[in-house]
Amino acid sequence: MAVECTGRNVEVTPSLMNLARERALRLERHLGGPANVRIVLSHERRRFGAEIIATHRRRRWNAHEYTADPRAAVALAFEKIDAQAKKDAEKMRNRKNRASPRLQSAEPAPDVRARGRKPAAEAGFDRRIVRVSRPAVKPMSAEEAALRIESSDQELLVFRDSGTEKLSVLYKRRDGNFGLIEC
Repeated sequence: MAVECTGRNVEVTPSLMNLARERALRLERHLGGPANVRIVLSHERRRFGAEIIATHRRRRWNAHEYTADPRAAVALAFEKIDAQAKKDAEKMRNRKNRASPRLQSAEPAPDVRARGRKPAAEAGFDRRIVRVSRPAVKPMSAEEAALRIESSDQELLVFRDSGTEKLSVLYKRRDGNFGLIEC
């Protein structure tokens, strides 16, 4: 642990140094190892400022705080540093537990019957891709496709438009109407 205090227009008292050492020890507990802490105290226009720069391994945190009391400025700046270090440690922990983006599957299409339930990711289940037999893409008009969707429990239908010979997708919307995507 290395704590370095400097003062600009203010004298660094032993009580400020003790406070800085105590807070640096607390910070090291959060980080899991020794940290270098640099504190710059300043006095301008009847207020004290504390700038703290903490480094640990390859990470660096900065905090500035201005109050009427130098001890309060140091304490508040250290609280900011603690919060930054905790947030950074949480990010690192979450990054290690995250799966590779190549292994993650795309989010499944919303299911009409499952609207009231939580998605599978929130319920604690892993997402997976379920292969379905490939339907034949038949030429038909958009009106014929709408009739076909209404008569079945499907939410979408891929078809070839008989007028333009382009591939199209017709789907049910939540408001009861149909949406058409022409490719």
